[in-house]
Amino acid sequence: MVLGRDTFAGDLLARLGVDHLHAGHPERYPRIPLGELRAAGADLVVLPDEPYRFTAGDGPEAFPGLPAALVSGRHLTWYGPSLAEAPRVLRAALR
Repeated sequence: MVLGRDTFAGDLLARLGVDHLHAGHPERYPRIPLGELRAAGADLVVLPDEPYRFTAGDGPEAFPGLPAALVSGRHLTWYGPSLAEAPRVLRAALR
């Protein structure tokens, strides 16, 4: 599952200057086969530490040769007080 259109996390990434591949997908959270994700030509894979725990089959190891940013799910997917520090925390993780 990836971020598609009109999502909180997608909007937050866009505000940080990240152009995600499936932002124009008709579904908000499309299920894209792993092989298709690998072939999509991304520069970076962004994986939040929650609400989903990634495994070797779908985490950074599933994208050999492609950089992966493990980011705080709290800062990427939660609205509220954590948003005050989210830009700083996420920018550091995306470097």
